[in-house]
Amino acid sequence: MVSRPRLTGRGGSVVASGGRWAYGRAMRCWISAMLVCGLAHGAESAPDAAVVELRETIAKIVDVKSQASAERLEWEGRKAEMAALLELHRKELALLDEELEKSGTSVPDEDDKRLAAEKELEALKSARRAAAETVAANRERAISLAGLFPQALAKEVELELTTLRAWKAGDEPRDGLQAILGLVAKAEQFNRRITRARELREGREVEVLYIGLAVGYYADRSGNAGVGFPGAAGWKWESRPELAGEVLKAFEELDRRRPPELVKLPVKIVEEGGER
Repeated sequence: MVSRPRLTGRGGSVVASGGRWAYGRAMRCWISAMLVCGLAHGAESAPDAAVVELRETIAKIVDVKSQASAERLEWEGRKAEMAALLELHRKELALLDEELEKSGTSVPDEDDKRLAAEKELEALKSARRAAAETVAANRERAISLAGLFPQALAKEVELELTTLRAWKAGDEPRDGLQAILGLVAKAEQFNRRITRARELREGREVEVLYIGLAVGYYADRSGNAGVGFPGAAGWKWESRPELAGEVLKAFEELDRRRPPELVKLPVKIVEEGGER
């Protein structure tokens, strides 16, 4: 910040405060010396009119020069202030230009993000339509396929079947698709393992042994036994009492109540073009 000089008038002369006003102080000292000399000379003899007029003229010249010097210094101070303000404005404009340039370069990025979001949304909509079409095309088939499952597997997929029977066009495809996939996954797991269950056969509760989805055997301690195979209309079971001993032996081996050994049970191998 530039300090402005302070001017005070004393006896027709100009006195400046600050180190810049050495010239004014020198002029004041010169005028004082002149006045002292004048007073001393006046004590000896009275000044004439020409001398008095000369003194007044000199004093006015000094005042005018001092005033001009003060105004010049004040203008220089104001000019320095204006230069500082102009420099500040230049910096502000430079910062503003920088921000505008950043804003201008960020617009394409925002456009790219918006376009990417729109593409992603369109892809999600397309996937949703495809999922709905998939559910609609496979819903009835999945329900029909579940009707061929053995009782043990049918109990495991009850939730999926309930969802598929209630699903209709326009519903959320995710639920129907999850039900179909869940049904298929449980059927695959069942087909890869040996499953034991208790079911009713010929009015009696028996224990059933499923070898995947290929064949099933049942027996009880009363001598009842049989075998079942999957068919086009569901599982078909036939009574085979002669299998009771072998089926019970298989249960005891699974329960580790007897050492493992081979058991003889009937199987059906289906090949392309027929059965064997």
